[in-house]
Amino acid sequence: MKSIYKICIAVAAWGTIGLIAVQPIVTSCSSKPKQVEIISSEGLLRNDDLVAVESSDGKISIKNATTGKTTIKDIKLDWTQESSRDSLAVFCVENKRGYYNMYTGEIAVPAQYRRAWVFSDGLAAVQKNGMIGFIDHKGNTVIDFSFPYHGNPLSEFVFENGRCVVADTLGRCGVIDKRGEWLIAPEYDNISAFKEYAIVSKAGVRMQVSYDGKVMNSFVLDDITRLTYTVEERFENREGEIEYIDTEVDTGLFSYRVGGRCGLMDANCHRLTEPLYKSITAVDRNMFRATLIDYYSEVILNAKGQVMK
Repeated sequence: MKSIYKICIAVAAWGTIGLIAVQPIVTSCSSKPKQVEIISSEGLLRNDDLVAVESSDGKISIKNATTGKTTIKDIKLDWTQESSRDSLAVFCVENKRGYYNMYTGEIAVPAQYRRAWVFSDGLAAVQKNGMIGFIDHKGNTVIDFSFPYHGNPLSEFVFENGRCVVADTLGRCGVIDKRGEWLIAPEYDNISAFKEYAIVSKAGVRMQVSYDGKVMNSFVLDDITRLTYTVEERFENREGEIEYIDTEVDTGLFSYRVGGRCGLMDANCHRLTEPLYKSITAVDRNMFRATLIDYYSEVILNAKGQVMK
């Protein structure tokens, strides 16, 4: 008697795709590895004629249910990508990665790379011999393997609007175009790329930079807070009773935040300290508690930003 198997294949690339199992193909008297036919869902295969088949040893094949033709045999499906980005997804054979077409079920780029990233803007980042390069849909190298891999997540090495953030061999970040040429030279600690410009950071200072490399704003803040402190004032009410009221006093100084760290600034936008602290609070007009980035240790600053000893 035939039995029903339920299988779930985890496919990760920004999401998890569940696959629904149906009745086995082979009977219990067969000596061949049992196979379970799996109905494709959006993201894994995008053609209703295509189905994924898993054998009892965990290997996956893709076949056309209408023609009966097996298009891909004995692979591992790693992860897929949003339909708005591309039609190719990654598969793995013996720890090497390539790309298959989710509409045709055919292999587009044979498995040959140590790591592979999402296709976007017609290019995908792949790793070979420890370095990152970019290929097209046919597997041709478009941008040479010249960028280091440092445990980068899948969200990196992705082209957006014809641009991609990469690092040079010294670990300095820059932005390249689809020809692999530098739009923003690799001289920054970190870069966040947006459509019109990039926010770059270097030595704790953040700047707004255009894609021709020009600095638009030389000092960009995440946040700024006016520093005040509270004093308790004593007064006598109409009944002659003594009461106390809290009054907030402005110090005239500000705490600015850059990249999750704080510094002290005066009312003329002059930085009294670099962004070295996790937080800064006012004690009075000339005393400020600055918590270090270990969240525990503190120092006392004066109104000039100097550490009190």
